[in-house]
Amino acid sequence: MQPLARRYSVSRKAATPYFTVGIRRGAIAWTVRVVVSIFTVAALLCHVPSALATTYYVSATGRDSNSGTSTTAPFLTIKKAADLTKPGDIVNVMNGTYGPFMISHSGSQSGGYITYQAYPGQHPTILKDGSAWDGIQLWNSTAGPSYIIVDGFTILGNAQSITVSQAQSAPKGNSTTNGNCIGGGSNVYHVIIRNNTVSYCPGAGIAFLGDYISIYKNVIHHNSFWSPYDTSGITVQGTNSDGSTAAKIFVYDNVLYNNLNYICNKYETNPCNITDGEGIIVDSNKFSSYRGRLEIYNNLTYNNGGPGIAVTRSQHVDIFNNTTYKNNISATEPPPFTAHTSGGEITLFQSNDVRVLNNINYGSSSVPMMYPGLTSVTSLVWDYNILFNGIDSAPRGAHDLVLNPLFVPSPPFNFHLQTRSPAIGSGTSTLVPKYDFDGDLRSTSSVDRGAYR
Repeated sequence: MQPLARRYSVSRKAATPYFTVGIRRGAIAWTVRVVVSIFTVAALLCHVPSALATTYYVSATGRDSNSGTSTTAPFLTIKKAADLTKPGDIVNVMNGTYGPFMISHSGSQSGGYITYQAYPGQHPTILKDGSAWDGIQLWNSTAGPSYIIVDGFTILGNAQSITVSQAQSAPKGNSTTNGNCIGGGSNVYHVIIRNNTVSYCPGAGIAFLGDYISIYKNVIHHNSFWSPYDTSGITVQGTNSDGSTAAKIFVYDNVLYNNLNYICNKYETNPCNITDGEGIIVDSNKFSSYRGRLEIYNNLTYNNGGPGIAVTRSQHVDIFNNTTYKNNISATEPPPFTAHTSGGEITLFQSNDVRVLNNINYGSSSVPMMYPGLTSVTSLVWDYNILFNGIDSAPRGAHDLVLNPLFVPSPPFNFHLQTRSPAIGSGTSTLVPKYDFDGDLRSTSSVDRGAYR
């Protein structure tokens, strides 16, 4: 049998016009707008390298015997630089293709984040292959690295070279048919993952279980095909690093598509069935008694195997101003790959204290719009959402609308709103983000639903 990955393969060249044209991200849109206050300045100081910080350079034409401190004498491997880093340091990675690497050294609140970034104007690629579990792995044998920034990489997995039979017969825990593009465990805190393109990893695109995690402005597609642990585009959980109940985990401004499972979850289900392949999932933070809040907003999720956004056995989650479109594509897959026939663009199961506001859910006509597991959720606030095109679409909240959101028709997967859209001006100001997906300032008096204002 040919690898099923090829059935959904979208080359980066083909996908790029849809992203850059259909989802307008102008340079002006990303201009950082800083409101000067004592609190803002204090927060920014945590990101400023200390005066004693070192900037390292890595190039595919470098040598690890070089000093690594200039573009003319760069290191060859990212590992060489990573093993030298201290709080506040920056590792600039230049064009080239690099193997997986581990981040084990921590930054600090006083010394600053350690930053791993694409050298300005360049686009380095990290290959996730069978030699490591993650393409970029945050791990050490003690507390786990914290105060880390990963910015601007292309992480490319090996999923296109794996067949169904290979994945089904693979030994447990092997790194060839498992593993994530970027990952960090429960002891990893204060991490920023931004501006990366993450694709074709056999496990999750991005997975973090720790605290104070920000994941934003990433493009995450065609992941999670082959792992029997059934993963998703983005997985977050939450493990307490302190007693704060404030919002501490943020997932926003990401694009997620074609993340889906072809291998059943053999270690958690009997009989074995496919359980995941969501665009974004908040997974099982009730077991860790996580006290902080998670905010999921301004994301675009479409054509994923499972729901666009899911919350399972978790608590303290806010889902607002996202746009989801025709997810649950596993429902129309032939056996044994069929899953998610219960539908739901946004699904909630056995969770508590969840708010779902101002989202646009454009469902698939083959599955129900509303997931039946919503009845298992306590302290649920669900309102001001648009629910369209799924089976039995009907309002759940008093201000929900069952109307076509009227996306701009071209190019494909353009989720901007036409001027006649019922999403315009009909939302609630509760939880509304300051900016939309394009970085444009939102009105607080006339709030638009979905990721765009």
